[in-house]
Amino acid sequence: MKKILFTAALIITAAVLWSQDIRISQIDTNALMFRGEIDIYFSLPGADAAKLQTDDFTVSEKELGDLNIISFKNKPNEKEAIDFILLIDNSGSMYEESFNGIRRIEQAETALESFLDQIEKSGDKAAVYTFNTGFQEVAPLGTNIADIRRKLSSISRPDAEQAYTELYNSLTEAASGFSKTAGRRAVIVLSDGENYSIYEHGENIHERWGTKIAKPDEIVRVYHKSGVTLDGINISDDKDLSLEEICSRSGGKFYDVRSTEEISGVYSDIREKIMNEYRIRVEAPPLKNNIGEIELSWKGSSDSRMLMVPMLFGGETDASSAVLLLLLLAAAAAVAVMFIIPFDKPARNPQIQSLDSNQKTILTEGATIIGASRDAHFTLAGSAGVDPEHATIVQDEKSGDFTLVSKRPVRVNNRKVKTRKLKPGDVIRIEGSTIIFDAPDS
Repeated sequence: MKKILFTAALIITAAVLWSQDIRISQIDTNALMFRGEIDIYFSLPGADAAKLQTDDFTVSEKELGDLNIISFKNKPNEKEAIDFILLIDNSGSMYEESFNGIRRIEQAETALESFLDQIEKSGDKAAVYTFNTGFQEVAPLGTNIADIRRKLSSISRPDAEQAYTELYNSLTEAASGFSKTAGRRAVIVLSDGENYSIYEHGENIHERWGTKIAKPDEIVRVYHKSGVTLDGINISDDKDLSLEEICSRSGGKFYDVRSTEEISGVYSDIREKIMNEYRIRVEAPPLKNNIGEIELSWKGSSDSRMLMVPMLFGGETDASSAVLLLLLLAAAAAVAVMFIIPFDKPARNPQIQSLDSNQKTILTEGATIIGASRDAHFTLAGSAGVDPEHATIVQDEKSGDFTLVSKRPVRVNNRKVKTRKLKPGDVIRIEGSTIIFDAPDS
């Protein structure tokens, strides 16, 4: 009963504080290389979700102005899996008793097990890491919740040398523990104190991080670049003074609780908060130096967030980035084979075909209209931002060639164009819809 009342109190308090204030939680760039799009996850407490429309929102980049909104979705995380990294303080102080006589580490483990029970059949992924002087993996990211639950028993009390609290360095490590697939990602850290580094307080060079102690601004930058939010749970009177700000700037929240029931309620509240988010998908802006500032606006309320695109070509690249780069190049080669090289069985007639549906249209002499109108020759239904007559494919009477013409820029083979002479295998992108042009060999 206490858990239910506490969770209700959290939700009511949040509603009072953030009523109808838009707030960006995560900007996901993992689909940028493949689709040229970014996803913005945000909350809008108090709004009537049923009445929200794409046109109600404006997305802009500080230097480039308004961005093209491709789609808007209410509660996407109800059907799409959420990835959680559960980071637990395992320093010496966690083995002290809390005010109710229970050791803090036992409170944390009980709350973790309760949370794992909630997500076991949801499709969500979870990983568990602990930190003290070091940073340890307990269970890697996955959906085998029963296996994760079993591995919690491996958490043990550290010796004196391992009993420090490397909170800040561990937060930066945790942000890199996710896969590179698109979707909602969150780190939830539970701790009973402030950052207490072995280098700063024990005067020893750390075997993993050397003399480095991550700063709050650096941690926020890592979370923005990784497209991850941070939620923090403090369970003692000695909280870290910067953790609340780090959580807020990353798109998450900070909770100050004590009892086991309250801790369990926080984990539930964090997941519920994410489940109730919205998502706007926009066309990625051409950023200088891979850094920009995104602003999301709705009815006089707005929020902004740094957009940081991971640098694959140039800049610092670790081994995992190099592997990812090779995978991207392999994927690009596969796309080239599929769409640029002529098909083994060329079309008998010039045609366009949707990759999102079975729609296919034979191109005839004159003009073929692509748009949202029912009168269009090729109808793009359900795609936000499509004009009634968005683009036209015109055949040249003499040469027989086909040319795409559009009032607004569209993408052909991932290049923005208003006019483009088409070749078999060209990939046309119009407001999130993908169309393939094909024609017989000349």
